[in-house]
Amino acid sequence: MILCKHEMISCLGGLSWLLFLFLTVSCQQNSEKIEKDIFTKAIERLKIDDKYQWLVVLPGLGCHGCIQEGEYFMKTHIDDERILYVLTKVSSLKILQQKTEIRIDEHSNIFIDRENLFQIPTSNTIYPCVIQLKNGKVFSHSFQNPSNDAFRQLEERL
Repeated sequence: MILCKHEMISCLGGLSWLLFLFLTVSCQQNSEKIEKDIFTKAIERLKIDDKYQWLVVLPGLGCHGCIQEGEYFMKTHIDDERILYVLTKVSSLKILQQKTEIRIDEHSNIFIDRENLFQIPTSNTIYPCVIQLKNGKVFSHSFQNPSNDAFRQLEERL
């Protein structure tokens, strides 16, 4: 069967679209795996207590509005002992305490990640992350970002 030039271009266009779709899905799955692996290693290294069902990772730098959502969530749910708050890339604990009105040293469910154990090398590093734990292991994770309201989803599950 001989294809004319227009049919070949159309066929190549379709193949390009399929290749783009495959690479996009593949990269997304790869990012999720990288993130889960880093979170798993960090949790294992810290020997996080099995009483925690949720980890909320709050970066000090990144998407300003998303981080504010995370700080507000922490402020309203700080007494929920099922949640461990992990603060990463914090430039000033004093300013964070003033913004949230939370004395960090008064809460055993706040961990300051000074070693950047929870820092991920994906584009999601600028967003707060909600990690669901089952028996002390990462079950799932999602990010608070402009297209996903992870904190609202978590509030519905609490």
